[in-house]
Amino acid sequence: MNAKIQKDSPDREIVEARVELLARDLVRHINSVPSEQREQREQLREMVVHLVRDEVIIAPPVIDRAGEGGSSAFNPFAIAIPLVLAGGVMSILFPPIGITIFAAAGVSVACGLLSVLISSGGD
Repeated sequence: MNAKIQKDSPDREIVEARVELLARDLVRHINSVPSEQREQREQLREMVVHLVRDEVIIAPPVIDRAGEGGSSAFNPFAIAIPLVLAGGVMSILFPPIGITIFAAAGVSVACGLLSVLISSGGD
């Protein structure tokens, strides 16, 4: 059963029914141990639980990266907005720092434009 089973597919129902049948078969075998050997029943039950827990392979979730489009986490335009706002406030309070922050916002916008031109130039 290497094929992927959809959530509501008939194959999934068949697999679930088969697993339930196997589980009932295991329960019947464990319960067939004489009741005087209650300790052995517990050991068998624990053994089955550990085997299933250890042997079942759970595939890691599939990460869909189709929508990302190769964009990076750094967006120079998004950085420029708070820099302009901070530059406006700082220009009132301390003009040399405000002008410097405005210049940093300009550099950020220039980097953003440059990255857009470079990325669209390859298309």
